[in-house]
Amino acid sequence: MAAVIVAFMAMPSEGAITSSRLGVYVGPGKVAEENAFQKWLGRSQVDATDYLDPSENTLWNQYATKYWGDWRKAGTDRRFVLGLPLLPKGGTFAAGLAGQYDGQFRGLADLMVKNGLGDSVIRLGYEGNNRIIGSWQGTDDPAAYRAMFRRVVTLMKARAGAAFRFDYNMAVGPAGKVTSFETLYPGDAYVDIVGLNIYDVWWGHPGATPAQRWNHALTTTMGVNDFKAFATAHNKPKSYPEWGLYRKGDSYAGGGDSPYFIDRMAELVKDSTYQAYFDLDWGGGTLDDFPAGKAQYRLRFGG
Repeated sequence: MAAVIVAFMAMPSEGAITSSRLGVYVGPGKVAEENAFQKWLGRSQVDATDYLDPSENTLWNQYATKYWGDWRKAGTDRRFVLGLPLLPKGGTFAAGLAGQYDGQFRGLADLMVKNGLGDSVIRLGYEGNNRIIGSWQGTDDPAAYRAMFRRVVTLMKARAGAAFRFDYNMAVGPAGKVTSFETLYPGDAYVDIVGLNIYDVWWGHPGATPAQRWNHALTTTMGVNDFKAFATAHNKPKSYPEWGLYRKGDSYAGGGDSPYFIDRMAELVKDSTYQAYFDLDWGGGTLDDFPAGKAQYRLRFGG
């Protein structure tokens, strides 16, 4: 039986059959790179994802929302997904809950509506269970995170022309006071989608096999299995807004060039509402660094 299983897993994988929308992150405002990725992949549908900080809405946000708005209007089946911090740069929950940043979130919402992005998905306060993600992380003060999430959703949805959908988007694994997906959850009325970010890593386990790393992602606290149960309990569609391979050699203990991980993700995302590969090097590399994984990604997700 073991030999049969090994032989099956070694067989070439066929293209994924999935209703999930596919997206990619290629860098801030990188419209040309987005188009090039879509052409390489050979798909008629590839969504764009990007990140903006509400404190920059007087300069970069104006440019970025215009770039992505024009990109959106140039295609018939394009959507935009925004990663949005729960606080502006240097912000605090105390100031945010006192209303000091309300104008920034209103301004960003208005810019998005003005540029044709008013129905975008917003990954608000993404990776709130990540201690190092930014000042908006909720591992020290979950109650403040929940309250600020509710405040921002209310502010942005109230703007004229807004039809945003909000994704409650965590990373794999517990941290600090965040011990489950419920810890930071602001309530069903404020969440349209629940999301999980997954990279091919297992912190501190550089010798793990591809299957062992994947099993860890599935079974660890706040892993895939817990995430699926959480989504079912709240009757929310699932997303995988960031996922990708990660190079070997540092404490993240990435798996390197792993077609196995690509295959597992192709299967996982089948019942999600959207998913996006993170194809910018924040330390773990891009698809170009993983030739076997890149070929498998094209095989599983290409048109």
